[in-house]
Amino acid sequence: MHKPVAWSYSALNAFETCARRYFLTKISKQVMEPQTEATLWGNQVHKALELRVGKGQPLPPTMKQFEPVAQSIVAKRESGAKIEVEQKMALNARFQPTTWFGKDVWVRGITDVTLTKGNTAVVLDYKTGKPTPDSAQLRLTAAMTFAHKPYIDKVVNAFLWLKIKDEPPTTEVITRDEVATIWQEFAPRVQRLEYAVAENKFPPRPSGLCRRYCPVGKTLCEHCGE
Repeated sequence: MHKPVAWSYSALNAFETCARRYFLTKISKQVMEPQTEATLWGNQVHKALELRVGKGQPLPPTMKQFEPVAQSIVAKRESGAKIEVEQKMALNARFQPTTWFGKDVWVRGITDVTLTKGNTAVVLDYKTGKPTPDSAQLRLTAAMTFAHKPYIDKVVNAFLWLKIKDEPPTTEVITRDEVATIWQEFAPRVQRLEYAVAENKFPPRPSGLCRRYCPVGKTLCEHCGE
């Protein structure tokens, strides 16, 4: 039995953006994705909010603007909600929970904050970039949450846009009876990734990213820099 191709939402997006870049950075690892100022800042914000919400550690002075967000989340404990931060979820190809590095792991995902009360889960995703709503990501996170929390019947999923003050969150309510449809939506996308891995076929997909934002280099891709 072949080991399944493990994927995540970000990895699937990377593959669809350019299979060649995906192969070189994720599989062969001949190329390392550079850390930009934006990604470094985003990682720092996520870590600071994880410590603030999960352990009560104060935010650093450069992130005080996010304190109201943290307070609004922590306050949910007073109403009886259970708060989990940086929850790792992994499923096998039968949509059953497994371990993060399990031999049967098929899909992985991490939630920034999950609040559960009764039969409802509220899943929050901090976003430090410009608002770019993505319903597919919200729906995948919900499907994985349902698998890990069988007592949940409803997931309220939200992107919290931190870059712009008072920007309303992008929210989607998903019920358990939508799970099968969600996996059907992802099936053809994942199958294309699995085919590429099985056949070792990762053609480049030229785009505007080739000129300035691709780390692959001319020696490994003829389109880099064009």
